[in-house]
Amino acid sequence: MNSATPVRPERKTRTGSKVFFGESGSGFKYEYEGDIPPVAQFEKDLSDDGSDGFEDVGQFRVHYNKADEKSKPKAIHNYLLGAKLGEGANAKVKEGIDVNTLRVVAVKIIERKHIMKLPDGLNGIKREIGIMKSMKKHPNVIELIEVIDYPEEPRIYVVMELANGCSLQDLMDLRADKRIPVEQVKFYFRQLLLGLRHLHGKNVVHRDIKPENLMLTTEHELKISDFGVAEFLDKYNESDHVTKTSGSPAFLPPEIANGEYNFSGMAVDVWAAGVTLYFLLVGKIPFEAEGMLELFKKIREGVYTVPDFVDEEARDLIRQMLNMNASERISVREVLKHPWLQEQSQHNVLEKFMPIETRDIQVIKALASLYGDEGKQPNSAEPSEGENGNADVENSTAQRFREFAGCSIM
Repeated sequence: MNSATPVRPERKTRTGSKVFFGESGSGFKYEYEGDIPPVAQFEKDLSDDGSDGFEDVGQFRVHYNKADEKSKPKAIHNYLLGAKLGEGANAKVKEGIDVNTLRVVAVKIIERKHIMKLPDGLNGIKREIGIMKSMKKHPNVIELIEVIDYPEEPRIYVVMELANGCSLQDLMDLRADKRIPVEQVKFYFRQLLLGLRHLHGKNVVHRDIKPENLMLTTEHELKISDFGVAEFLDKYNESDHVTKTSGSPAFLPPEIANGEYNFSGMAVDVWAAGVTLYFLLVGKIPFEAEGMLELFKKIREGVYTVPDFVDEEARDLIRQMLNMNASERISVREVLKHPWLQEQSQHNVLEKFMPIETRDIQVIKALASLYGDEGKQPNSAEPSEGENGNADVENSTAQRFREFAGCSIM
């Protein structure tokens, strides 16, 4: 969303000694030396393998069936897009891979015509992007990589870091009682607080903290995501008060349930984190009801019970985070100093955690099949020279793919 109008990059096609591939059925099949073969040659190959269409994606010419539009490869800029990860009213999120670096990413695709119809649609997108840009890089916050926004195009593409595991909610859903081990809760909750401390230090309030918006990597790193309703605080005002009410109803504090117009944004985040902590330890949210009116009534009353299996220090922390008086509610920095979070065992702690399976990235399978390494997937970490845990990026598939990557795709 830069003020200067972006210039669409020219599509580049490499020729000479490069190899070009066509796809058939289970993988990429044909390869040619030199220039991309003439259409007649490809049409013959297409009829041979049952395909009837092809698309040039960077260095690769991919076969697909026209009757199955979903099989047609889609790309934007230097990102090859894969399967859909999620969808909302005005946007969807797809997996993607940067053909230059092999970094796996999430691409949020926003329909311009839809957001233009909303009262604060375009400004809301600009605010979300501005907030993510202000975060810089923090291990517990999803990173914004780049924004692809051409005014003449019908869509805006927001490219973000993709955690290679699952959401915290997904992990909870694997258990019938939705409870994960206490030490694992402490490990994640501390990371949530570190992420919130970073946000608040940048004068940003998230306003929609909940397990569904907390992403996990296979190394049990937690990352705060979804800044759709986040808000900048006035850095010239000592108050952290906001006036807009947003977020998931079950995680909203009593000051919003009471209809107050002006309230502390940071205290709202602390309350939502407290509800999240209760949810993680107990397996259900503290305030439940069939309808919104009844839910808000229970939140205003502030009556909830904590089961006996929750230890006293955890109970004390929940009480302080769910303080009905926002001005007396514990702060993020104070939560980090609470005794319950100081007792984390450091001895082989990760080995005792519920495992997190690597996200199944479909776009990787297509690329890996070029070289017969379908079982290997690079993770979502940013590749770099030397060691940073992204060993798969240095495998033979990646090395050979790098030889063909580097072109611009539109």
